[in-house]
Amino acid sequence: MIISKRIETLMNFIEEKKMVSIQEIADKLKISVVTARRDVEYLEETTSNIKKVRGGAIWAENEKDSEENGNISKDYLNNRFLKQSVINQEGKKSIALKAASLLRNGDSILLDAGSTLYEFAKSISTNLTITAFITAMNIAEVLEDRENVTKIVLGGVFRSKTTTMVSSMMEQLISSIHVNKLYIAATGLSYTHGFTCNDILEADVKKKLLKSAHEVYWLVDSSKIGKISSFQISPFDSSHTIIIDDKIRPDDQRELEKLMNVIIA
Repeated sequence: MIISKRIETLMNFIEEKKMVSIQEIADKLKISVVTARRDVEYLEETTSNIKKVRGGAIWAENEKDSEENGNISKDYLNNRFLKQSVINQEGKKSIALKAASLLRNGDSILLDAGSTLYEFAKSISTNLTITAFITAMNIAEVLEDRENVTKIVLGGVFRSKTTTMVSSMMEQLISSIHVNKLYIAATGLSYTHGFTCNDILEADVKKKLLKSAHEVYWLVDSSKIGKISSFQISPFDSSHTIIIDDKIRPDDQRELEKLMNVIIA
């Protein structure tokens, strides 16, 4: 099928069904699952109505409908991740691109979970040969067809609310590895509490991640500044680097630069 015709057919199919799985797309268009996923990603980037979700795609009449997602099945994506993914989306993409530019051939990396890390995984160059230790299933899916990336999924209990893996067994596994670079996320950043998140089990995993890397990069968009979530991940560390979008206020940038390395995306 000609690519332009295939894309048109796919758009009409998603609009008609409102919510489809990647497998349904592959069956409908007689293409591979990898090609189906790429087509959905292309439509997400070039249209305002197609939204890629875990395991499939949805038709959203506008961004508000997508964010509220009252009719989205939990089989495709939880509300929490989808709501987070649309907040400061352009800032997250800028952060992802900047973070990906720091990768070098031969790097071993640890990837935390979250919407910004999801964008980061999408931004990794197809020309790089790296080893990636992964803690979230949706990120593993993004990297599925990257043949130059050796993918090691750190097993544990799968949590559909955040697409993450957690368990004491997983924490022990993390403790046994060491990588060049860690890319980690947080839901809150404050000058009194440092980096925080909403889940105690994820906080425990993130603390282990911090001990397993030579270089630590926090991928946190500017909307998180001043927010304090329930559980602390880490105080500020002068050896760590934060990559943040250019919507950060000058005063906040100056304060952060006193506490850690800052890269503006």
